Amino acid sequence: MMNKKHFHTLIDRYLKGECSEQEKKLVEQWFSMQGEEIPKRSARENEKIKERVWIAVQDKTVSEKPAVYLWPKIAVAAAAIVMMLWGGFTYFSSKSTIQPALTLGMQPANMITIHNTTDSSNNFRLADGSQVYLSSESSLSYPNQFETGKREVYLKGSAFFKVVRDTERPFYVHSGEVTTKVLGTSFWVTGNNRNEEIEVAVVSGKVSVAQMDKTPADKKSNVKGGVILTANQRVKYTTVNNAFETGLVDNPAPLKDKQPATDDDVFIFNDVPVTAVIERLAKTYGIEIILENEMLSHCLFQGNISNQSLYMQLDLLCSSINATYEIRGTRILISGKGCSTLNSDTYEVT
Repeated sequence: MMNKKHFHTLIDRYLKGECSEQEKKLVEQWFSMQGEEIPKRSARENEKIKERVWIAVQDKTVSEKPAVYLWPKIAVAAAAIVMMLWGGFTYFSSKSTIQPALTLGMQPANMITIHNTTDSSNNFRLADGSQVYLSSESSLSYPNQFETGKREVYLKGSAFFKVVRDTERPFYVHSGEVTTKVLGTSFWVTGNNRNEEIEVAVVSGKVSVAQMDKTPADKKSNVKGGVILTANQRVKYTTVNNAFETGLVDNPAPLKDKQPATDDDVFIFNDVPVTAVIERLAKTYGIEIILENEMLSHCLFQGNISNQSLYMQLDLLCSSINATYEIRGTRILISGKGCSTLNSDTYEVT
């Protein structure tokens, strides 16, 4: 049976906003049955409230008072709720990494929920071997074993996923109104606690990002609309306008190992057409690069732009041919007057 110390601890957790959603609802229902409101009170008034509650439910001598006979069902229900609260409190307190389940959308029952309260990411492995790097102040719900035909997890906040490829069982990440579907790849899902703005950024492979369809009554993963992303691409979804905004990640990484394996991976050019440089960049980063003016293809480039980020490489290339570039969605557009077909100039970067 709950003792007085445990009872006060639970009520204190509620007043501090540390209860789970289930505990919160039960406490509020319990206070309501006792005829007590829960406004912001001083610490002294809180102690008086808790004392009245404790006496009403736990004191055996209260059964001899006339007031109890006026509320027999309420007293029994209140005692039952306190026992349920304490049972949930002791169960979750005994778990070091598993916290009370959070409301993460239409997630099924019997899910394990991990809440990262540390200042660094929490790395763990799912039943299928996929790895999750859960960011600080984020939560992930997942089953102990995935069902046949699909793998589903529910995210609140941000996490990096390295999903083991399984063509028979797609991997779904549900984050608020957005569902990300993959077969096997690595990607970021970034959102806040309310999941009002969600961003998916792909490191490798391909993912499908779509808005969750709330109309079906069943629990299947029904999605509508959305976009397909590949490496170095991202999409941002906002609940305000229910729209997807695609773009490139802040720092695109080469699709291969960052260290050059062959001469073809080294960005050293000697009087080559700009189109050859662009083709190398596009292949390395998996990003489409377009020349707005055909005359730009007549320019030649000479220089070493190895060991630079993609955007720095583009800055050096464009400055050398008197051109500019801009990101349009998931593509890069290079603009400029270009060079003469009869007298192509050679540009050198040192």
